[in-house]
Amino acid sequence: MATITFLWHLHQPSYRTADGTAHAPWVAVHAGGAYLTLARSLLETGASGHVLNLVPTLVEQMEAYAEGRVHDPVLDLLRQPALELDHRQRADLLAWAFHVTPRQKSRFGRLAELETRRQAAASTEAIGNWFGPGDLRDLQILFVLAQAGEQAWRDPELADLSTRGGSFSTADHETMVRWLEAQPARILDLWRQLAEHPGLEVSTSPYAHPIMPLLVDTSIVEESWAPAPAPQVPELRYPGDATLQLTRGLAFMAQRGYRIAGCWPPEGSVSKEVLELYGEAGVQWLVTDEGILERSLGRSLRDGGRLPTEIFRPWRLGTATPLLFFRDRELSDRIGFVYGRWQREDEAAGDLVGALEGVAASLPDDACIVVALDGENPWLHYPQGGGVFLRTLVERVGASTKLRPATLESLAQTAVPETLERLHPGSWIGQTFATWIGHPEKSRAWEALRTVRESLPPGAEIPEPMLLAEGSDWFWWLGDDNPSALAPLYDRIFRWHLADACSAAGVPAPEVVSRPLKVPAVPLRVPVSKQWPAPVFDGRMTTYFEWSLASFAEAGEQGSLRRVGAWADGAWLYLLVEAARPLGALTEDRPLHLELELPSGEVEALTFFAGSADRMDLPSAVGRVAELALPWDASPGARLHVQLGEETLPSEAVLVLEPFPVDEEPLEQTP
Repeated sequence: MATITFLWHLHQPSYRTADGTAHAPWVAVHAGGAYLTLARSLLETGASGHVLNLVPTLVEQMEAYAEGRVHDPVLDLLRQPALELDHRQRADLLAWAFHVTPRQKSRFGRLAELETRRQAAASTEAIGNWFGPGDLRDLQILFVLAQAGEQAWRDPELADLSTRGGSFSTADHETMVRWLEAQPARILDLWRQLAEHPGLEVSTSPYAHPIMPLLVDTSIVEESWAPAPAPQVPELRYPGDATLQLTRGLAFMAQRGYRIAGCWPPEGSVSKEVLELYGEAGVQWLVTDEGILERSLGRSLRDGGRLPTEIFRPWRLGTATPLLFFRDRELSDRIGFVYGRWQREDEAAGDLVGALEGVAASLPDDACIVVALDGENPWLHYPQGGGVFLRTLVERVGASTKLRPATLESLAQTAVPETLERLHPGSWIGQTFATWIGHPEKSRAWEALRTVRESLPPGAEIPEPMLLAEGSDWFWWLGDDNPSALAPLYDRIFRWHLADACSAAGVPAPEVVSRPLKVPAVPLRVPVSKQWPAPVFDGRMTTYFEWSLASFAEAGEQGSLRRVGAWADGAWLYLLVEAARPLGALTEDRPLHLELELPSGEVEALTFFAGSADRMDLPSAVGRVAELALPWDASPGARLHVQLGEETLPSEAVLVLEPFPVDEEPLEQTP
C-alpha cells in the first residue's frame, strides 16, 4: 500500500522593519483566516500524514503580534473607530481594504458595492464626500470577514456579522477588533498542538526563506539554465550567509520546542552545494519538485502517459546528504490552482482522493506519494473557504484501503533511497531561478544587496536585517512575472531592511538603497538624427537650437526637478536635465544620478555631485542645467533612470526610450 504525505508550506517575509513597524498586515489578518482554516481542519479530523512547514520569519512575526511588539498601521486603521478616522486615514483604509480575491468579494455584496463607489471617487480629496462613518465601519469589518475565510461563519463572534453583511454598529466593530487581536496567540497555540499530534509533523525552512543556491553562488544560473544561455547576473557568493540562515532557522524552531527533522527548501530551490549544507546541519529530508528529478535524470518522466514511478520514491545524492522527496506536481497543482474553481469542495476532495488511489494502484507498496504546496493561498479562492475540502480530504484518505498516510520523518527512517548521480540546480518554477534573478529589476536588487553586504565590516556579526533582506519574496515581486499593486511597497521594505542592516552595523547606507527598484515605465519617444549637431556641454542653454530637437518628459508640481530632454544620433543619447534652481548648486548636497539600462542588461551611468561628474570619459557638464551623453545605439527598450537625491523624474517611475528617426536638416545658427 503506497504512502501519502501532504506538505503545507506556510511563510511570510518580514514586513516588520527595525523600528518595529509592520508595513503590510498579512501576518495578522491571515492568522484568523487561511492559517486557522488549515490548522483547525487538521486537528478536528485527527489527521495523519500531514507536514506543516513553518518558516521562522512567519512564526517570529506572529509572536510579535501576540505579544504586542509590533506597530501595524493597517491594523490601526481597522481598530480605530470610524468616527475618529481623519482624512488621511480614510484614504489609507480605502487603499488597503479591497486587497481581496474575487471569491472573497463575492461573499459580501456590500464589499463589492463599496469598491464600486471607491472606483467612482475621482481623487483622494473627494473621498470624504463619498464615504461616511457607517460606510467606513462596514469596510473595516467586511475586510476582516473576507480575510477570515470560513471562520466568518463558523466562529460565534463573527457569524452574526457575516450573516448581516453590513450596517454594522460600533459594538459590532468592537467585537471584530477583539476577535482580530486574539488570533495570533490562537494560531500559535494550534501550531504547538499540531506539533504534538500523533501522525503530524512540523518542518521548517532557513530563517528568512532565501533562495539558498543563489546566496551560495549566483554563478549557479549557468548550470541551471543549460543548455539554454543563462542571463547575465550579478556575481555574489555568500555561503556563510546561507549556512547562517539555515542554522539560525533550525535553532529558532528548537528554542520554541519544535523538533525538526526536515525542511522545505525555499521555493523548492536546491543544488549540490546546498544539499551538503543541509546534511551538515543534520536535516534528514527535503522536498522539491518532480521537474528537478527529470532534469537530474536527463529524461522526461511523463512522456507517453506512462506512470512516473521514479517520482514516488526517495533519492539521495551522496552519502551525507538528506533524503530527497519529489512532489507530484500535477496533484499538488490541482489543490493550488484547480479545485478552487469547483462549486462543491467535498466533490473536489473526492476527486483528488480518487486520483491518488488511481496512482497508488499502479505503484509498489513501498512507493511514497508526496503532495506539497503553499498552505495559505489556495483557501482564499475556494467557495466555502477551503475547510470543507480539507476535512473531507482527511476523512476520505483515512478511510481508503489503497493509501497509508505517513509523515516524511517516518519515511526518512525506514525508506531505502535510490542513488542520484547528479542533482540539477533549480527551483519548483521551471526548474531554474528565473523567478528570482535575471530580469533587470531582480538583478538590480541583487546588486543592491551585494553593495550593502560588502559595506558591512568584515568578520562582524551579520545584522538581522541583512538576513531579512535576503528573503526570496522581495525578488519574486520584482520584474514582470508576478504583478502586484503592492510591489512598490515591497520594494521599499526590501530597501528599508538594507538600510537597517547598515544602521545596525554602524556604516552609512550606500546611495543605491535610496533608489526604487520597482517603478512604472513611462514611454518617451526619442528623436534620432545623424545630421543634427551635438550639444555644447557647458551646463547652460548655449542656443535655442541646441536642444530644440529633443523630446521632453516633464516633472510634476512637487520637487526640484522640472524636466529631462533627450535625443540621439545612433551612437550617443544626449540628455538635458533642468530644475527649479541651478543644478550645480543642487548637487552640492545631493547627487544627480542618470542611469541608462540597455536591453542587453548592460548599464551606462553618470553621477553629478558637488558640481562635478564621476566619469571623465563621457561628455558632460553641470551648471544652470546638466548636459551629458551616454553611449546608446538607439535600440528600443532601453530604460532611463533620472534621480536627484530621493526625487525621481518622472516621480517613482522610469523612462522607456522609444527611438524614432527624423530627417530634419540642421537649422542655420547665428552667433
